Amino acid sequence: MIPVAAGLGVLLMGSGVWAANTVVTRLFGGPQPDTVLPGDAAAYFQLDLKPSGAQLADYASFAGKLPDSAKDELGDDEDPAAAVFDEILESSDSDLDYEDDIQPWVGKRFGVAMMAGGEDEGPAFEAVVAIAVTDEGAAEEVVDELAQDFSGTDEGVGEVRDGFMFLAESTRTLDGVEKKVDEEGSLADDETYSSDMAGVSDDSLAAAWYDLGATSDLIQEGLAGSTYGSDPFSTGYDEYGEYEDYGSGGGSFEDLKFDGRIAAAVSVDADYVELRADLVEFQMGDFSLADYTTEQTGLSEMAELPDDTMIAIGGSGMDELSEQSWNDMAAVMPEAFDEAEDAMGEMGVSVPDGFTDLLGTQTALGVSDLDSGLDDPFAGFDSGSVQYRASGADAGLIEDLVEEASQGSYSSPPGVNSEGDTVVVSSGATGQGRLGDDPVYQQVMQNNENAVFGMYMDLRPFAESEGESDADQWGAVGYASALDGERATSNVRWAPSGG
Repeated sequence: MIPVAAGLGVLLMGSGVWAANTVVTRLFGGPQPDTVLPGDAAAYFQLDLKPSGAQLADYASFAGKLPDSAKDELGDDEDPAAAVFDEILESSDSDLDYEDDIQPWVGKRFGVAMMAGGEDEGPAFEAVVAIAVTDEGAAEEVVDELAQDFSGTDEGVGEVRDGFMFLAESTRTLDGVEKKVDEEGSLADDETYSSDMAGVSDDSLAAAWYDLGATSDLIQEGLAGSTYGSDPFSTGYDEYGEYEDYGSGGGSFEDLKFDGRIAAAVSVDADYVELRADLVEFQMGDFSLADYTTEQTGLSEMAELPDDTMIAIGGSGMDELSEQSWNDMAAVMPEAFDEAEDAMGEMGVSVPDGFTDLLGTQTALGVSDLDSGLDDPFAGFDSGSVQYRASGADAGLIEDLVEEASQGSYSSPPGVNSEGDTVVVSSGATGQGRLGDDPVYQQVMQNNENAVFGMYMDLRPFAESEGESDADQWGAVGYASALDGERATSNVRWAPSGG
């Protein structure tokens, strides 16, 4: 749903005439759907096509930076809400028309909550949709037909009240919505949901929230009630092909139980569009997100890569995090990791305590001079120029590894040098400037001082290889993730450079 929302967001940004008309016709204000949906929802998604004045200013600024070819495709007179309904109406036998039957009342805010089914038969989760309405009378005329289109069956039901149209897959589910909100509170009132979404969905175009624990509980119930007992890998048949009922013998499903939540949102800044996703309080078996910590943060070495870098990855504290990950995985697969440890030892790398010698405390890898296009930007990865940087690494160890890897090769071996405390391995011709000085890099990688991992892709050279006439306007995409106790935050940004 997030990619769909992002696409609608780009449509919204380019729809200058639609935005101007909507401002005049009650654009601002009104409640969000999470205020009328129950607080015990297992998942929630919302789309807000009714932005504030500040958001409109950012949308307009961002739209001005879009590549010329993207602007031409968008046009300037589309109603973004039409895209939400076109998919439903086209896939059904509905006689409804968006302009005649829906546009007069639709309020441009949409929410979908996934509720536990609560019955032995039927789906584990059922969807409830809340659509803001501006004219309840007009909405009443089409609610029944739209409910059936939504569910895809004659069982779909709907009602209009409190400024929203509600659509559900069953009467039981729909009847429970208002009662649960009145007695237990709405999703917006739920402390866990509100805490997870704080700082994530502010001024967002689209947002989503997902309770992983609710899904895990359903899986546990399903596995516990299966005829295969508690062995998740059992086929139910022995080695001779005879069926066996394992009952409750074997291992425990507790090893498969997981918990935590995901909060995500798509938002638009004046310079970029961003998808942010937070993983909160995640646990699976003995693994806990809170156990992963590092004192090193920032992407300083990635910024030091050559200015012609097309694809880059980098991180901080990768040595500490790799050691923690190695120990966790070794506990699960001891034999495999014992073999890997022996193999690394033969190369002169002591793991897991010696990851610093190889990775350093700040690490970056950049590739440039690629001939591949936008369809498969990694296709020419092996043929490009490469630079590896590791602050605090063991120069002697890395030089030995490079020398050993280059034996038998007909090409010149990579050069190994030092810049202060940083070991630099370079292969091929690279630019002499600094990637961190590129304004586009600065836009997509800004405010990532606490990041432990990042990626960067310059779209301009790839667009040029595709023959795009506006290649210099495609900007770049940046990704960064940070750890903060029981929360892992990730963001993906696209910053075009048109206008």
